[in-house]
Amino acid sequence: MSDNTMPVIPVPAGLDTRCFVLGKGALKYLPQLLKQEFPGLTPWIAADTNTWEAAGKKAQQYLIEAGMAPAEPWIFPGTPVLHPDFAYSEKLSAVMPEKCVPVAVGSGVINDLVKCASGLKKVAYCCVPTACSVDGFTSAGAALAVNHNKQTVKCPAPAALCADVTIMATAPAPMLSSGFADLLTKVVAGADWIIADAAGEQPIREDVWQLIQGNIRRWVADSSDMLNIFEGLAATGYSMQMMLDSRPASGSEHLFSHVWEMEGLQKDGQDVSHGFKVGVGLLATSLLMEYIIKTPVTEAFSKAAPVLSEEERSAEIDALLVKNCYGAEPKKISLAKFRTGQAAAERRELIAGIWEDLGKKLAEQLYSFEELQSMLKKANCPVTPAEIGLSREQFLHGIRTAQLIRNRYTILDFLYEAGLLDEAMKNLERMMA
Repeated sequence: MSDNTMPVIPVPAGLDTRCFVLGKGALKYLPQLLKQEFPGLTPWIAADTNTWEAAGKKAQQYLIEAGMAPAEPWIFPGTPVLHPDFAYSEKLSAVMPEKCVPVAVGSGVINDLVKCASGLKKVAYCCVPTACSVDGFTSAGAALAVNHNKQTVKCPAPAALCADVTIMATAPAPMLSSGFADLLTKVVAGADWIIADAAGEQPIREDVWQLIQGNIRRWVADSSDMLNIFEGLAATGYSMQMMLDSRPASGSEHLFSHVWEMEGLQKDGQDVSHGFKVGVGLLATSLLMEYIIKTPVTEAFSKAAPVLSEEERSAEIDALLVKNCYGAEPKKISLAKFRTGQAAAERRELIAGIWEDLGKKLAEQLYSFEELQSMLKKANCPVTPAEIGLSREQFLHGIRTAQLIRNRYTILDFLYEAGLLDEAMKNLERMMA
């Protein structure tokens, strides 16, 4: 390969993302990439003060040297930490130059803000990741707080990416650890999809399943292999583009993370990274699933709680949402999917009927809790609630509350409908040490 040939990584056909450049020194190809994919448009870099120093300044210089006359960049403050709030995307959209190609230079938050702003403006954008930290770089949709409720805002994925491994390697070490944890969650997210498929809620789409689950064990084999991990994170984003949904990459472990984020979780006065929150969440999810794997159906259902009335469920929901930081949607979502009477009885009958076979499928899909814990520790990721600033009370409260915030069927819905969520949560004591 000559020095002028971009190190292009193949992208599945038919996606928003048309071109992916990945390699050491890849940033120098940014002008060539923009000319190829966004002809005639003026580059406009958005970054924060940290990512501007890491890559934005050099990217701007490359563009100037290539005669592309980039617009004046938009640079957010690097301190305090930038929050993924929809209001920032609205602001970016309002100041976006005409006939430009936005270039998001940063990690997950910058990318999501620019992604959403570009969607609001209906223009395609380019992503220049500065850390191997999350799976959202190549995904359709941006994970943002809208009126205090964390949700995925619909918007197209980047039309192009330029990922320089040399730059990503200079990011703080915990960012790679966070990216590895986020990638590892795809194992339990896949198990959640198996549950949803078995319950008749969302069938598995085979091509998307194979893209992620056919490769996940290879991608997570070495927590220090940045090229391999970023390839996996990027592919996860492609899977979400293919589905027009985050199901292939996000299960109950992400719902826990969303709850803790809405509650303002911090450790030592600092926000906890997305990857570290979902990493702790994946361990909790694996223990809930272990309950199905190891508990015979007759034993489990002998301990099932009675089905609540709608009034009782409403009161239960209000008690879980007592912190009043989740927005208005969770109450509506949770009541809309709540079953009573004959519908609840039929659902429990279905769950009992598939319990044993489902346990076998989950056992085949999952690593054991101990294996997952060991993999996270080796990658220098936290493995207990306390390590990310969660008290015992907030940790357990988040598990129950997460079932309310999305209309996505997971292990939480399965166990709640069976009347066994509290029983299965006894397994979580193993995370309290």
